[in-house]
Amino acid sequence: MPELIKRKCKNPDACLDEQDLKDIAESQEDVKQGRVYTTKELRAKLGIQ
Repeated sequence: MPELIKRKCKNPDACLDEQDLKDIAESQEDVKQGRVYTTKELRAKLGIQ
C-alpha cells in the first residue's frame, strides 16, 4: 500500500510514510473499538474551557 500512495503523490511533502500509515490504522482500530472522546470530554480531560 505505501508504494501506491507514494507513486500517485506528486508533492513529496504530502506523501504518507510507514509511520503515518501505522498511525492511521491504529486510529481506525480505536474508533472501531469505541476508544474515542467527544470534544467536550477531551476539553474536560485537558482542562480547557
